[in-house]
Amino acid sequence: MSKRTKSIAFVFSLLSGLSGLAYADGFSIPPPLKFNAGPLGELDVQGVASAMGFAQTNPAGTGLNGKNFGAAITNGLISISKPTGLIQFYLTAGAYNFPNLGQPFHSASTALQDFTALPSAYMTIAPLSNFSVSIGQLPTLIGYTGTLDYNRMNIEGGFPWTIQPSFSRGIQINYSYGPLSASVSWNDGYFSNRYNVISGLLTYTINPENSVSLYADGNTGHTGTVNDVSTLRFSKNGYVDSSLVYDNSNIYGLYYTYSGSNFTITPEVQYMYTPINRAFGTTQSSNDISAMIHADYYLTNNWSIAAGVDYEHANSTGEGTAATGGYFGYGAGSSAFGVMITPTYVDNGYFIRDELSYVHLTNYSSGFGAGNRPDQFRDILETGFWF
Repeated sequence: MSKRTKSIAFVFSLLSGLSGLAYADGFSIPPPLKFNAGPLGELDVQGVASAMGFAQTNPAGTGLNGKNFGAAITNGLISISKPTGLIQFYLTAGAYNFPNLGQPFHSASTALQDFTALPSAYMTIAPLSNFSVSIGQLPTLIGYTGTLDYNRMNIEGGFPWTIQPSFSRGIQINYSYGPLSASVSWNDGYFSNRYNVISGLLTYTINPENSVSLYADGNTGHTGTVNDVSTLRFSKNGYVDSSLVYDNSNIYGLYYTYSGSNFTITPEVQYMYTPINRAFGTTQSSNDISAMIHADYYLTNNWSIAAGVDYEHANSTGEGTAATGGYFGYGAGSSAFGVMITPTYVDNGYFIRDELSYVHLTNYSSGFGAGNRPDQFRDILETGFWF
């Protein structure tokens, strides 16, 4: 990986501003533009504009997901930040999308229903180099894969990402000491507007190339009820009842990252547990285990190729209903296996990448397309510009 490619780590810290927050290596987005904003000091500005065209087998539903062929905006974003000094701030605004392995396609306008046109907006107070406090609409601490697709090795988010929160409103404390960094957040989980979730991330940096991270997220009470329509909203995997399930679940995970001169690889394993909660409507507990191995190899300064292997299994007696499930929407006791491969070309402010993915289901009750099929192939071509 060239020095220019490694600048992506700086960009991710610009977007997050949080010690301990990890993002997947994506591709070599250029450094931000800098300008003097008078009393605000020096600010960083960055923008991304991109779109995708896709082909898929076994489509179903309405809108983009009902088409064999289609196109959509993936990013129309601008980020402004002040990443230094005692008072810092981070704003990301515009349109965005959540392409997701084995899950329905949605337009950017549908994704905006969850997080508005200002997905990330927060202020950070950093009195010490190793201690800071952030408040506002924050990127999640949970999981390795970035929410915005240019934070990813692949275009689509993998199975662990499917059931992770993306952004939450709350307050977060960050602290680092030597090779250890920790972040703890009190927030509203899956954007429920009820502040009863505690999230945490602990990272141990073994050396500049190797690190291991533990994360956890849990509800201290319960959010909503099965009849509370205000909680039955769109979520990134496309099932309106799943956010209610997620908000009342606990999630635990572990990932390891190796990032060498031209090769990055990360395995991740994750467990979600939904306890019995009669106020919410669950009379039996359910759980899901998901895992992935994602890697990216840099062939030259311009070319890279990423690949991913994902697996998930839902142990649920009533998945897919508002009462006891909705993890992935494939049915109680179902399993899914997925693969992705994504060659990418980058030339300064231009990029183009193509992703071929495949998902196979077993023991499922709700499959792909009108024929309830166990398999889905996709090809996604994404191109765009950034500064």
